Amino acid sequence: MNARNNDQLFDFHEYGASFKTREMFLQNYPDNGENPGMDYKCANNFIKNIRALELQNNKDILVHLYSLGGEWNDCMAMFDAVKMCYSPVTMVAYGQAESCSSIILQAAHLRIMMPRAYFMAHYGNGYYNGEYQNVHNWSEFEKKIVTETMMNIYSERCVDGEFFKEKGYSVEQVKKFLYKKFKDGDWYLTAEEAVYYGFADGVLGSRKYPDFSTIVNT
Repeated sequence: MNARNNDQLFDFHEYGASFKTREMFLQNYPDNGENPGMDYKCANNFIKNIRALELQNNKDILVHLYSLGGEWNDCMAMFDAVKMCYSPVTMVAYGQAESCSSIILQAAHLRIMMPRAYFMAHYGNGYYNGEYQNVHNWSEFEKKIVTETMMNIYSERCVDGEFFKEKGYSVEQVKKFLYKKFKDGDWYLTAEEAVYYGFADGVLGSRKYPDFSTIVNT
């Protein structure tokens, strides 16, 4: 391995990003051997990296996403960082696009699933502790902001999915469908099903996107 490749490998592992290839790696940082999901450390690192690449130039950025979800605020910080980025962002989901990570995926200009990755969407879990009124206030805030925000994000992207196009659904009709569907619990989809319902744009290795060269402009 030459010095250039060594430098690139160092950047990937040490910083989770590379100026040379304009790639980023969005994944959890294990805590005592356990997988904590996305947290403030992931979010801070991701925001710094995407901003650095954006300031370099406005060429495509490729994000490799591998996460089981995480904290809502941290995931929304990363979601907003992608949405506000001037550079087109392609995001590839490995393993699973699950819970909050499935929402982060929706921020990308192009959303790609690995062939054996799965997609899971749900209402999420809330944990309340403290004085009654404070718990009540947070519950009302979560219902109004968290749930509505999630549904808006999903429905605005899903409306272009083949399933909803076949039905001629509007964004509001898609949202009603998702509200009803999520009441049944966690919704698991294969990579192909995620594309069919509009949660993703394609599967890597398919006829449309056979390899990485077809999902980013170099």
